[in-house]
Amino acid sequence: MATTRIEHDFDCDEATFWKLTFLDEEFNRRLYFETLKFPVWKIVDQKITDDFIERKVEVQPLIEHLPSTIKKVMGDRFAYVEEGKLDRKANRYRFRVIPTSMADKTHISGEMRSESLGEKRVRRIVEFSVEVKVMMIGKLIEQKTIDDTKASYDKSAVFVAQYLKEKNLSTAV
Repeated sequence: MATTRIEHDFDCDEATFWKLTFLDEEFNRRLYFETLKFPVWKIVDQKITDDFIERKVEVQPLIEHLPSTIKKVMGDRFAYVEEGKLDRKANRYRFRVIPTSMADKTHISGEMRSESLGEKRVRRIVEFSVEVKVMMIGKLIEQKTIDDTKASYDKSAVFVAQYLKEKNLSTAV
């Protein structure tokens, strides 16, 4: 099993960060389709209350430079369903990822949370684990998943900062 932790800081408060991430349609469209170039990102089910947001998202990320050994097992395209629940009071989003191929041999889950760094600054922390039980290439798939996810979060961090400034939501001077 492979695990990782990804952190990025943003010039906004926690409420603004979570509102963008979960409720701003323009933000999500531009992040997933224009910035990350995902062929598919679609909310298929969502329930919103004062205490939580629970949702299911269909995702097909852009996968680049897929090793041929992985491509033979998974095919040309990788897709998954992300099921998660945001605790709006604790600012914690727990999720699990169910891939369309090898779902019985793959376990991906994690948590995204925010940490206030003061009145107008927030840190996004993502921790997740990947376990792929496929002889000989499981570890390779785990590492590719972590590398691609880190790259996506790094790209998204740049976009979040730009979007905050563009919409005059950033607290940066």
